[in-house]
Amino acid sequence: MKKLLVIPALLLLLGSSHAQINFIKGSLSEVLQKAKSEHKVLMVDVLTDWCKWCVELDNKVYSNPKVAEFANANQINFKIDAEKGEGVDFAKKYKIKGYPTVLFLDGDGNEIDRVYGYYPAKDFYEMMIDYNKGVNTFSSLSAALEKDPDDILANLKIADKYIALGQTDDAKKHLNKIIEIDPQNLSGKEDDAKYKLASISDSETVIQNLETFIKENPESDMLKDAYIALAESYYYVKEDVPDAEINYKLLLIDYPNDPYVKLSYGQYLNQRAYAMMKDGKGDEDFKSGLDLIEQALPFVAGSVNEGSAFYIQSKLYSNLKDYNKALESIDKALKIFDRKLYRDQKEAVEEQLNAQK
Repeated sequence: MKKLLVIPALLLLLGSSHAQINFIKGSLSEVLQKAKSEHKVLMVDVLTDWCKWCVELDNKVYSNPKVAEFANANQINFKIDAEKGEGVDFAKKYKIKGYPTVLFLDGDGNEIDRVYGYYPAKDFYEMMIDYNKGVNTFSSLSAALEKDPDDILANLKIADKYIALGQTDDAKKHLNKIIEIDPQNLSGKEDDAKYKLASISDSETVIQNLETFIKENPESDMLKDAYIALAESYYYVKEDVPDAEINYKLLLIDYPNDPYVKLSYGQYLNQRAYAMMKDGKGDEDFKSGLDLIEQALPFVAGSVNEGSAFYIQSKLYSNLKDYNKALESIDKALKIFDRKLYRDQKEAVEEQLNAQK
């Protein structure tokens, strides 16, 4: 993420009146020098042109007034494209495995911590404050556990970091430690550990373990998360649409306005429609895909997933050779996210329309 450099040639990106993080232009060495000279944390938003959740960060998080105010007042903010210029070596150096990844560095380029993936503004704001204070970072949690290996909260938080990095074996050690320390759940965190262990199970056992957790922990504050993980596992792991649908319907009854439930369900419907678009055998499959998109749109409205829905809709209309509707849909997608994939689809549709003239 970027802010204003001392060097005059480095211009502030933002000049609008609404809240937004100020990201500065310049080289990595220049922004590191600025962070060091001002004794501030450098926040680096590592992105790509095709990363839709990077766009969501811009739209929903960086424009949040509290996030923007804190970031602009307390840290240097910089963006770097992992596939262009010095961003390629930067991504290799810091072992960036997915996007978005937001790194928090000191002025010497040492990593304080990172945010991997998309988090809503409230969560991002809290992590940003912590990392500026050196609180709840990987190093501070490691130090806390070296001092007291039985620190339940530190074990839970460092397990979350390992999960985000895909290091599930390390996460399991800390989660099992919590269960060993607090089998009666006096801390209120033992059930959190059990849920997280179930959710990172292998593909052969994840559904069984999630169902066991739900059955044995009916009062847990992790129950909603467990039901979401179960519904997603039925579809993405087992490819069992009927059971995924049953679990999503139950979720929508119990949590009708929950943003995470709506996000998960909307993505699930999009993915089913995408499968129809890609692997459909004929018009009936393509029409079924369009029905799924119509169901998805209310759940993805206002997010980048809405752009994905309109793109899939456009491709389905193209499969049906209804190029006028395909053009309408891809134009809607491009208004949400101007990306090459969508531009290519528009070009293909326009070629078909021109051929019909």
